[in-house]
Amino acid sequence: MIKYSLLILLLSFNFSFALTTKTIPKNLEIKLDKVLKEHFNANFANKEIMQFSEEVHQNVQFNHKEDIIFKLKDINSNTIGFAYVGKARSKIAMFDYVVIFDKNIVISQVKVLIYRESQGGEIGSKRFLQQFFGFEKNKEIIYKKDIAGISGATMSAVSITKSINNVLKTMGSLYRLKQL
Repeated sequence: MIKYSLLILLLSFNFSFALTTKTIPKNLEIKLDKVLKEHFNANFANKEIMQFSEEVHQNVQFNHKEDIIFKLKDINSNTIGFAYVGKARSKIAMFDYVVIFDKNIVISQVKVLIYRESQGGEIGSKRFLQQFFGFEKNKEIIYKKDIAGISGATMSAVSITKSINNVLKTMGSLYRLKQL
């Protein structure tokens, strides 16, 4: 009986640990690492997945099951910024993107990592994505005012603008709660 109880306890611990440990698919991680190395040059050393308490999850609205926030460090283990990896909807499928923030929570780069449709991929262009640079936590981005539309990718452009607005709110909330 004791062995059975111990086995159940061990299995439940492993199961609950698996639910709280975040991972990123290998193909997505390879693309993310390439973007981070290009962005920070030799200054980037590693990334750490940030974990937040249940209380923080209740007070900050973000998809903590799918979206991942990384703390980015230099070779001396100093924080140099943050990377928010998320998903947004295009016309039919979801696409993966990263928003890179400097240590002051200002957007310094946005990149579409994986786009899964034949139309709308124009949102991955540098010209379009550079429009998001410089926005900071808690600022609202207005599509067609702050962000020029893009022909052939209207739904994806609206979607990534809305998603990045949510990311800015999330990062602002985490900053206010002293989690960043």
